[in-house]
Amino acid sequence: MKPLVFERTYEAPVERVWEALTNKAQMREWYFDVSDFKPEPGFRFYFTGESEGIHFKHECEVVEAVKPEKLSYTWRYEGYPGQSLVTFELFKAEKNSTRLKLTHSGTDTFTHPDFGKANWAEGWSAILGESLRNFVEKEDIKKSILIDAPTDVIWNIILNPNHQWGKAFGGGAFIETDWKKGSSVIWRDTAGDIGASGILEKFQPETLLHIRYYDDVTPAAGAPLGDYSELIHLSPNPDGTNNLHIEAGLITKKDIAFHAGMWDQAMAIIKDLAEKQP
Repeated sequence: MKPLVFERTYEAPVERVWEALTNKAQMREWYFDVSDFKPEPGFRFYFTGESEGIHFKHECEVVEAVKPEKLSYTWRYEGYPGQSLVTFELFKAEKNSTRLKLTHSGTDTFTHPDFGKANWAEGWSAILGESLRNFVEKEDIKKSILIDAPTDVIWNIILNPNHQWGKAFGGGAFIETDWKKGSSVIWRDTAGDIGASGILEKFQPETLLHIRYYDDVTPAAGAPLGDYSELIHLSPNPDGTNNLHIEAGLITKKDIAFHAGMWDQAMAIIKDLAEKQP
């Protein structure tokens, strides 16, 4: 039987896709709950899958790992005959995107009816076309809301999220900053643990603030800023109302709906507080 071949192009750098394929914590988010993983020839790992109430233990062994270009591992099922080979190949494409080619050979050695070609095609199409894509590709959230309140009132609420609109994020978020350009910005949860750390890159009173964040919540000295930032912009209208604009991102597609919901709640709180003030 000819090997099964699947190709997908992702709007993500090849390094990010490679990390998703080889980092056990990330694999558990989009792939399977792997026991462990190291991109090293000879490394063995396993995970359990289910089909119509039957649980199958998948046993795998890394055959080849060439960062960030190629990863191959065997794939078999405990207690069932047959063994196959899964190979991921990554190619840099235009505009910092990645073309992935997956080749699954040896599937004809399996005799169990659940391990048929149609099942493989359906499974890999969902994994590569939805799960992995939504994990590695990122987008911005862009939202606006009209607020019938003076600019200074709205701005004062924006700069004081504690016990107010900060409650929209994870049940409570408290900010530590002096709101000066270049200063650190730290968000903590209700237990006092740090949830995010960044730098205030731009600050125009009653108009705009832009915060860029580190990938790590407690970054090492000299660490570069990450992909995620938040831009809050107020634009006044001739009738005295204001438009509040929010841009947040980049955020992985799988998390867009969750983050968008929190921003909807935060903006609603800001609007409600501002419009209630005399």
